[in-house]
Amino acid sequence: MQPALERTGPLPIYKQIEEWMRGQIAGGAWPEHFKLPAETDLAAHLKVSRGTVRKAIAQLTEDGLLLQIHGRGTFVSSRTLEQPLAERLLTFSDDLIQKNIPFETHVLEQTLAVPPQRAASLLALPAGARALCLKRLRIVAGVTHVLLHNYVVYDRCPGIEAVDFNLERLFETLEKRYHLELDWGSRYFEAQTADEELAALLHIQPCEPVMYMQQIAYLSDGSPIEMSDMWVGGSHFRLSVNVKRSKSGGLTGDIYDYVSPPSWAADHDGE
Repeated sequence: MQPALERTGPLPIYKQIEEWMRGQIAGGAWPEHFKLPAETDLAAHLKVSRGTVRKAIAQLTEDGLLLQIHGRGTFVSSRTLEQPLAERLLTFSDDLIQKNIPFETHVLEQTLAVPPQRAASLLALPAGARALCLKRLRIVAGVTHVLLHNYVVYDRCPGIEAVDFNLERLFETLEKRYHLELDWGSRYFEAQTADEELAALLHIQPCEPVMYMQQIAYLSDGSPIEMSDMWVGGSHFRLSVNVKRSKSGGLTGDIYDYVSPPSWAADHDGE
């Protein structure tokens, strides 16, 4: 569909194209993850300059409706919380910020304590060593989406217990305040049902589906720095992955084995 552009009216052409694109997205003609034509092709279709198209796309990208991925193109953003498999070590707050979705954080607990045995083992902590134990809620548009439990190796970031994590983000604090180089992480996902305590925190009904994720983040020297447990209401969450087919016919990327139950599920202590 091509918009009827008013080329002599008071509204600039790029603004007219921007509003047309908003309509394409809002009306479902361009659904989530839809890949836009190349700027040159879109400009030729609309009979305008590439710079005019680029200006419209830039505004929609700033507003979080479009997402530009270097080397891949421009896509319609998802308004659902998504976690990428086998891609960058993005947090949920990174994803929300990238999509220009406002959110709030509510700290439930923040203390220095000996963490549960499972967390201590995954963080390679000696017996009796304390960690930052942080419990938070992520709230989007007044709705609680995520419960987070984080355990952080305290020796690498002394004084972190004084940071106000109602306002500050954990990974950003580790990188900018403590100059730690977060390099990679491992994630494990499991579908669960909410118990009464979790249901009350997420404002859902007991036994409703939730997605649980365990994450271990590592520094560039290979040592673990943070271990987290996270629960998201099933209606607010989905997984996404980009895959590429190799010339030999196989799919490149990681292979995920599904086991029942996961080997770590038996000693689940909560985040």
